[in-house]
Amino acid sequence: MDTRPEHAHPSGKNRWRMILPVGVLLTFAVAAVAGIVAGLIPNPLHAKAAKAGTPAGPSVVTVKVVKPKRESSVAITVDQIATVEPFFQADLRARASGTVKSVLRGIGDKVKKGEVLVVIDVPESEQDVFRMDAMILQRQQELKVSDAKLKDANAAKDVSAATIKQRLAEVEGATATRDLKKRKFARFQELAAKGSVVGSVVEEEERDYLSSEAIVTSTKANVERARADYAESESKIEAAAADIDLKKAQIVVARKDLDRAKVIADYAKIVAPFDGVVVRRTVDPGSFVQNASTGTSDALISIAKVNVVTVTAKFPDSIAPSIALNTPAIVTVDDLPGVSISAGVTRFAPTVQNSDRTMRVEIDLFNGDEAEFRHLADCIRKGGSDRQAKGSNETMPVRAFAPEESKSKKLLAGMTGTIKLTLGGFGESHVLPSTAVYSRSGTSYILLVQDGKTKQVPVRVQVTDGKTVRLAMIEKRKGTDGSNRDLLTELTGQEEVVIARQLEVGDGASVKSGPSDW
Repeated sequence: MDTRPEHAHPSGKNRWRMILPVGVLLTFAVAAVAGIVAGLIPNPLHAKAAKAGTPAGPSVVTVKVVKPKRESSVAITVDQIATVEPFFQADLRARASGTVKSVLRGIGDKVKKGEVLVVIDVPESEQDVFRMDAMILQRQQELKVSDAKLKDANAAKDVSAATIKQRLAEVEGATATRDLKKRKFARFQELAAKGSVVGSVVEEEERDYLSSEAIVTSTKANVERARADYAESESKIEAAAADIDLKKAQIVVARKDLDRAKVIADYAKIVAPFDGVVVRRTVDPGSFVQNASTGTSDALISIAKVNVVTVTAKFPDSIAPSIALNTPAIVTVDDLPGVSISAGVTRFAPTVQNSDRTMRVEIDLFNGDEAEFRHLADCIRKGGSDRQAKGSNETMPVRAFAPEESKSKKLLAGMTGTIKLTLGGFGESHVLPSTAVYSRSGTSYILLVQDGKTKQVPVRVQVTDGKTVRLAMIEKRKGTDGSNRDLLTELTGQEEVVIARQLEVGDGASVKSGPSDW
């Protein structure tokens, strides 16, 4: 047992209080010795500068630089996620309400344009067709009656014309008789004045004369009556002709009504709008369906054209100006490893969507067998409605697979993959290797060499594929309102751009350019 006093052994805390001052003294001593040694040993760079009679300065670093190349001589590849879609797809709904009578095609069945797929039982529509058909027969019989009336009116007109001639002849006969009796009456008046005849004889002659005058008046009235009958027959002819025109128009209307009734009756039949295959079916015989135009109706059957597919992708607006028809593309599909399809852009939207700042690009690929390929080529050559194209200037799509592979390999709608576009030159743009761009605090820069010094320039990357980059330099300028604005300027091709160790070299450093090929 240690019986020495407690203060005979210093504690750990006291021990450190004793060691720290000693350490500080030793540090100062080492620094002083180093300073003395540094003063005694001359610096080679300072000695060389003093010997040359010039002050010492910063060393010059050699950096690798490149000049931008014209984009037309450098290919940039850009890829985006793509989706395989049917060339055509239609969800067919009912246009008549009723019970499904029959479903003639099921999932996976191939169908032809105009083929009936589903039949809905709508008896009232069928009755309307029968009624309109009977109405046409009724109108045709009424037309025959009107034709007969026209013939009667023409015959009556001929009779009236003959009657007028007859009445005119009667007027001439009655007038001649009256004139004769008038002269005879005058002679008897002369004889009576001489006393040769008695007065009773003169009275008889006067009576005969007046009677003939009345007959002339009557015959003239008969002529007027005959002429009135003739005019009436003409009006009957006009009425009969108008009635014929009316009956003909009614027949046309009845036929239009029949056509409409047939169209409505055809609403009970759902037909294929194009050649394709059934991809979905949601009804069976006996199911009740609603008219889609007046109520809520689900698709009864869906068909798609899959012997030609469209691979679609959305590309950013930065490369939109460089995309054109037939831009070289490579299509790969995730579910078909090792498959790489070379094609060209079939169509693209000439606008950029504001919602996501992308442009839709489509590539059509033939996905059928050899017989379908020949049929499609023939339809495209002949043109017309059998062509079933999406646009006015469509060409034969590229085969997705060689003829010997088409039986074992297919592109299925819904598959995903990528579209890789190879973009060539566009205008006077220039490109750089992607290593020429570096980032600081989230901003992209390039490092230029101007008059032996480096200059850091902010840039906006427009297109890059990891190897090559197209960009625009950002220049700060003041606007008319005094605010700073970013002005984008293109590379000229004469810049010297550092392609490595940019952060190590830094802005404003004295450098020597070492040209590098790329």
